[in-house]
Amino acid sequence: MDEPVDPVLTILCNHSFHGRCLAQWEDTSCPVCRYVQTPEVVADNKCFECGSQEDLWICLICGHVGCGRYIGGHANGHYKQTSHCYSLQLGNQRVWDYAGDNYVHRLVQNKTDGKLVQIDEGGNPVEHDEKLDSITLEYTYLLTSQLESQRLYFEEKVNEIEKDAKLQVAKAEERIQVQMDLCLRLEEKLDALSKERHTQDKKCSQLTAKLAKIQSELHEEKEMNMSLRKNQGQWQERLRTFEASMQQQLAEKDERIAELNEQVRDLMFFIEAQRTVSNATDAEREEIQQGTIVVEQAPSGGAEGGHNAAASRGKASRRRKR
Repeated sequence: MDEPVDPVLTILCNHSFHGRCLAQWEDTSCPVCRYVQTPEVVADNKCFECGSQEDLWICLICGHVGCGRYIGGHANGHYKQTSHCYSLQLGNQRVWDYAGDNYVHRLVQNKTDGKLVQIDEGGNPVEHDEKLDSITLEYTYLLTSQLESQRLYFEEKVNEIEKDAKLQVAKAEERIQVQMDLCLRLEEKLDALSKERHTQDKKCSQLTAKLAKIQSELHEEKEMNMSLRKNQGQWQERLRTFEASMQQQLAEKDERIAELNEQVRDLMFFIEAQRTVSNATDAEREEIQQGTIVVEQAPSGGAEGGHNAAASRGKASRRRKR
């Protein structure tokens, strides 16, 4: 490390310079982009987590600003999360190694002229100009190795994240495809159900119209039935009246027929007796004049039968009287 070398250094803004050229640059910013390599304490500096502006430490790897362990311990927490072991205290520019748990700074920037000087553990400048270049290179190598390791670490993390992202994207695309297929099937099913619903609605309308028609016909039939029942009662009453009238007429007719039958029987008997008398001899006429005629009740055999029976009984009576 004591041999004079002129390496190529890459600073935090990723610009590369020769070590000797960079040492001749009196400013702390980058010669190209003016990026400040060693930030000073300003009013805007505060802890990224709690917002505290006391005892601030900046990570030399990623630039994270956190408070010291006696305030909130967020700088130490950042080391535990990312394994960034070097942190620079804002204000006195001392470097703390969290892995070794001690200060590892050897060079600090002189606030007067901006040059790098070596200090001891108490923070006092050490006047050893002959080893300044070698110490600067050592510090640069140390910082470069840490940056390289962190670069590899983050590249690995980025690759893992990319792989996970690709896997998740593939799964998401597969799920999307499945959902699209399901959506298409559901749309087809919805179309079929819509057509079926339209058909059922049409059938329902037809059935509703038929039901309304049937109900109307049923109402008419009920009214007609009530009217018929009412008329039936009237006609039954008329029928009973007519039957009573017919029975009365039949009784009168039978009585009239019986009376006419008796009259016919009497008339027939009279005619027969008159014919017999007209055909009889004088002796018979004399006998008839002296005889007695007995008229009995006519049997149910009719007028002619009754007349014959009456005639027979008359002859028998006449014979007894002789």
